[in-house]
Amino acid sequence: MPLSDKQRAAFYTSHRERSATTFKNKHRKQYDREFTELTRADASMSVLEIGCGTGLFLRYLEASGYREIVGLDMDQNLAEALADLRCSEIFLDDVMSVIKSKLANRTFDRIVMLDVAEHLQLDVLVDLLSLLGSHINPGGRLLLRVPNVESPWGLKMFFGSFDHITPLSPGRMHELGKMTGWSCLGVSAQQPGRASRRLKEWLINKLLAAMLSYHPDIWTANLMAVYARNPEP
Repeated sequence: MPLSDKQRAAFYTSHRERSATTFKNKHRKQYDREFTELTRADASMSVLEIGCGTGLFLRYLEASGYREIVGLDMDQNLAEALADLRCSEIFLDDVMSVIKSKLANRTFDRIVMLDVAEHLQLDVLVDLLSLLGSHINPGGRLLLRVPNVESPWGLKMFFGSFDHITPLSPGRMHELGKMTGWSCLGVSAQQPGRASRRLKEWLINKLLAAMLSYHPDIWTANLMAVYARNPEP
């Protein structure tokens, strides 16, 4: 049985209270790797984040000198958590409605969805990504981060919540691009920040791969996928 509106509101309240809002140096390093380096972004670019949550990524953009920043989220109770942001436009409403109305004539150099796609029904996700194709500038990039259901570690993350609806894997990320008019430029692992942790996980995954006849191409719990509008300008 799907969550009722009351249950869903309680779930998001609980999640919001557990989510970090204080921007730290570890977050800067993480987003340097997972956004700036991966999408080749710089502070002269405009950025739209869909599903901005408590605003950690928006705070990263502001701290990095970005000036044209837009954050969208459906949870109207986030207003207080986002009140300290100074350079970001925030819209807390139905995402599709905001894009079609308040952002109807806006385009961006980078569009980011971190831990959002798995929460959407596939038809809704397809409609959203198709719509976003008309809001990306020439040479722009779309970045998605999702749980990796091809990995045993990603299965725990995906099935840890009934709010996760659409399972995604490296192959499905490529298919998703074909379904929505985007070209998937690549799917990569979300690596741990600490070098010691990366080494440990690499050794464990290497050992498992040697023991198994069939195993994931990417072992990490999360995937990062970068898209360009098809066809590329």
